Amino acid sequence: MTTQNSIFALFFSAAIVMIGCSGPNTETETNSEAVQKASTKEKNLILDFNTIKGKTLTEVEKVLGKAENIVKVKGYPCKNTGCQKVFFKNGVYEIFFKLNKVDRVIINKTPNLTNDDNAITTLGLTGGEPSFKNPGIVIRWQSVDNIKEIDFFTDYILIQVTNPD
Repeated sequence: MTTQNSIFALFFSAAIVMIGCSGPNTETETNSEAVQKASTKEKNLILDFNTIKGKTLTEVEKVLGKAENIVKVKGYPCKNTGCQKVFFKNGVYEIFFKLNKVDRVIINKTPNLTNDDNAITTLGLTGGEPSFKNPGIVIRWQSVDNIKEIDFFTDYILIQVTNPD
């Protein structure tokens, strides 16, 4: 075999090895798919609602940080009971305190989860099947963990612990 033929054979062998190695790696793809499925199941937690449910303003500040603004509410949803509406984290969280306890929470700037029957898990809750669903507009759970109603809209979440006054 001449030197030229040896070099050609070496390059040809290297090319075959490289082509064989550049094909799909089924083990990596399988692992990647498994990770993607796991991350789909384990949604990002928007708020673990149990950490603030039934808490006072001081207790909520330990979870969300210092309140940025506090407003007295005299109308809906607090007609008969004086409430405070408190803002946290640049208005992302609006929390109504009725009788000094968390009663209503609005979480702004959320992803659209109206098509997700498991959206409630992003609040650290398990609620089973939604009680109402209008995909692309709202998905609702009622009577979950002593919470009257939880509504996911396209860009915010409304959590109502008790009935409004």
